[in-house]
Amino acid sequence: MPTQLAPARQLAPPGNDRWSTPRLYWLVAIGLVVLALITGTAAVSDVRQRSALLTDVSEVKAPISVDAQTLYRSLADADATAAAAFLSTGGESAALRTRYLDRIAQAGAALTIALRDADDDETARLQVVAGQLPVYTGLIETARANQRHGVPLGGAYLREASGLMQQTILPAAAGVFDSTHRRLVGEQEEADGFPWLTAFFVVLLAGALLWAQVLVARRSRRTFNLGLVAASGITALALLWSVVALGASTDRLETGRGSPAEQVSLLADSGRAALQARANESLTLVARGGGAGFETVFTATMDELIGVDGHGGLLAEARARAGDADRALLDQARTEANRWRTLHQEVRAADNGGDWNRAVELATATGDQALPAVFARLDEALTGALAAGNQQVDRQTDRAASALTGLIAGFALLTIGLMIAVGLGFRPRIGEYR
Repeated sequence: MPTQLAPARQLAPPGNDRWSTPRLYWLVAIGLVVLALITGTAAVSDVRQRSALLTDVSEVKAPISVDAQTLYRSLADADATAAAAFLSTGGESAALRTRYLDRIAQAGAALTIALRDADDDETARLQVVAGQLPVYTGLIETARANQRHGVPLGGAYLREASGLMQQTILPAAAGVFDSTHRRLVGEQEEADGFPWLTAFFVVLLAGALLWAQVLVARRSRRTFNLGLVAASGITALALLWSVVALGASTDRLETGRGSPAEQVSLLADSGRAALQARANESLTLVARGGGAGFETVFTATMDELIGVDGHGGLLAEARARAGDADRALLDQARTEANRWRTLHQEVRAADNGGDWNRAVELATATGDQALPAVFARLDEALTGALAAGNQQVDRQTDRAASALTGLIAGFALLTIGLMIAVGLGFRPRIGEYR
């Protein structure tokens, strides 16, 4: 029986292996180039977004927040000044009248500027201020006219004006500040976030480069591919640069509890409490025995400002977070606030004892240790601390933005260099199969 021969083994067509390897090299090279381009685009986009956010904070959000602060403080100060002026013996003080008019003018200017960059919600609140402010000033002028002519209705008009300010105008202005401040803090936190998408693509690119080097080493029997090694070095350089730059930017941009932006919010609330207490102190006397409600508000706002014991409240919290220079201002503010509370008790003792004229005299006295001078120093210290806080927000934002200088151009050049290195790494290996 004839022996059956085994079927002949089919050999691969000549050149098949030589054709598949360069094709694989082409696919890997193209994949690396595309991945490098995507990674570079993601990195540039992230840096551009961060830079835009920091620019917006510096040029738009922070100024809007300051304008909102100015609006509230000017309105509150105008109300406190109008109430104090109403108590002046021998006619209205020219200094107080000038101060009142200046604060109204400042409020009008701040209102105009704030309306320019406000969002819809803030615009609605600002329109409340714009619509009610002429009503308030009209009531104040009516109160002044009645006072000059000795008509008792002057006090009623003043209380109505102050009620409009305290219950409608100031809450709307405070809402604008709260909204603008939240937007500022939100953009700071967004600019301070971790670049997750860019990090993902960087890790993916690094892994792909490592895998490509192993692949080429096995197929070409060469340990290193200079082009891919250079591409890996460029990736490492880009990663190191981004870590250093973004780390520096993050360190310079403080967010969250204890940040300059939160300190500004605390100081703005402190100023609001002081001005509200001052207005209610004067209104208590204007009411001539019927101001128990105003006195209750005064007590509550002073407790909010310095605590029941004189060492707590908003000022204590702000002091705990402040630097040395700002802490000195806040120490001064707390000292003057406690001195004011003591003088206020003397005013109340005279008024409650039936000596209204003596109470008014104490409330409007002149001299460095008199109540008006004490409050003026308190307000000056709080204003100085608030201005310093706003400047610190501006400085840290500018410093955070400066850390990103050149990063966009650097990433673009490194991405181009990486793609060229990949091409140079695969070109001679592909040429070996021609």
